[in-house]
Amino acid sequence: MKRLLTLALLLMTLTLGMAAKESTQATAVFTVTPKMSCQNCENKIKSNLRFEKGIKSIDTSLTEQTVKVVYNPKKASVESIQKGFAKIGYTAIPKEDCDDSQNKKNEAK
Repeated sequence: MKRLLTLALLLMTLTLGMAAKESTQATAVFTVTPKMSCQNCENKIKSNLRFEKGIKSIDTSLTEQTVKVVYNPKKASVESIQKGFAKIGYTAIPKEDCDDSQNKKNEAK
């Protein structure tokens, strides 16, 4: 019986931890200038932007000319990500569907 209770407690802890981790992600989609024209452009963005604080993942699309960034809104914002783009010579413009509104809510807390 003790093992069963310990196992149940462990499963609840893991479930709550995973739920908390998922809620700390936000996504922003950017278009960049100058436009990405080759694989080297994508690699430059990915290899440099990943060092910005709070960035979890970066996906680039040459065909759509977009960069999708998943980040922790407690550590980064759309503005800080834009500054990261500027460091490597790109101007990043957020598309309408980015969810930085979650970041604004977290900052108000």
